[in-house]
Amino acid sequence: MVNNRSTSAIVFLLLICGGVAAQAQQEVLRPRTVGVYGNTTSLFQAPSPLLNAFRDKKFVYPFYQYGDLSVVSPQHNFSSNSYLRYRKIFNGEEQSLDVYNAYLDFSNEANTYEMRVGRLINTESVNYVLMDGAIARIKAIDGLEIIAYGGYQVKELQPDPEEPTDSFGIYGIKLKTDAILGSMISVGYELYNPDNFSSRQFVNVTFNRVVPFTDYADIYGLAEIDVGEGNLGLLTAGLGVTVLRSLYLNLEYNTYNIDKDRDKFRLDPIFDLFSEGRMQQAKVGIKYVSTKYLVINGSYAFSHYEVIEDDPTYGNIVRLGFNFDFWEQIGLRAFQGFYLIEGRTVDNNDYAIGMNTSIYENITNEWQLEFAFAYTYYDKITNQDGNAFSYIIGSEYLINRNLVLRTGMEFNTNPDFNQDVRVNLGLSYYFSRNL
Repeated sequence: MVNNRSTSAIVFLLLICGGVAAQAQQEVLRPRTVGVYGNTTSLFQAPSPLLNAFRDKKFVYPFYQYGDLSVVSPQHNFSSNSYLRYRKIFNGEEQSLDVYNAYLDFSNEANTYEMRVGRLINTESVNYVLMDGAIARIKAIDGLEIIAYGGYQVKELQPDPEEPTDSFGIYGIKLKTDAILGSMISVGYELYNPDNFSSRQFVNVTFNRVVPFTDYADIYGLAEIDVGEGNLGLLTAGLGVTVLRSLYLNLEYNTYNIDKDRDKFRLDPIFDLFSEGRMQQAKVGIKYVSTKYLVINGSYAFSHYEVIEDDPTYGNIVRLGFNFDFWEQIGLRAFQGFYLIEGRTVDNNDYAIGMNTSIYENITNEWQLEFAFAYTYYDKITNQDGNAFSYIIGSEYLINRNLVLRTGMEFNTNPDFNQDVRVNLGLSYYFSRNL
């Protein structure tokens, strides 16, 4: 459904894409000696409609200030990063200062160990976790890496409104090697220790290897076992094949058990609404590089959940996307996507079908126009039926080497809001300096 949340997500993605383009245009330089680099971004959006618990409409005026600062010292093998967001909702009571990154990173000259300390994203857990703690990487011998991590996530200190439902600690150790059978293998142990219910212990194993005697296929797998429950919490197994030089095929099987006492894996968040049991899912994905001007991506996923109230649940997700770059000589790029999301029980069928389009045109080396369109028809998938439309027209102008101005207009229509018109204004400043 294209409501105030999803359209804001579209705006955010559009701005991020613009930010990437701006950085590419201005060629951000990182210091080779002791120095600092980063950027600041101010974003104002008005007005944004909201519905309260009584479904009364209210217009608010959100303002966001982002700050990204890195300090590096290559000769001392040291770096740090801080990424902050200040959020203020005018005509409302909400405001927050959110810290996404605030860590120190250092290693030895031989790069046999690395330590990262502070607020950071832990990517070694099965689920990415924003935590306050540390991650250590030690290359004990050639082909073997030891990773240890530990930290805590305080609910009240997490970014708002994305904060978790509970505070918890997380600790783990993992061994990684590429010295066995020509494969990438990891074995890990993790302790998940929430504040308000019992701790859980997990063992996870990952595997990736090129199929022997081939250079066009690889197999991979991931398993997570709940030690205390003796339960296979998550299993993923897949095969990737280069069918032709420009055609790639991926086959994958997933099964996981929804755990009410732990963060859900949320492989398909919509279907998690329909079930409380184990999910079985089969996926097939295709990527076809037709020419250097056209890339086609498609995928299909079929899901089956164990019964809820004696009613089995099925689900289908179909996606198809086209990346166009036919008009490189005039600076025009485009993306076109289609999707179908369907949840089916014996007596009910909930679905959403939609499309989205993005177009980018370089008017000059400094000026880029952006257009995005999204349409969805949904039937009871959010206890509503109807059509939803979203149009976004944006402009990005490189004022000088370090300063980028972004403007945009957003038009939305859906069953909750017959008319939702917003203006988006953003200003980004990029900097890099040796000390």
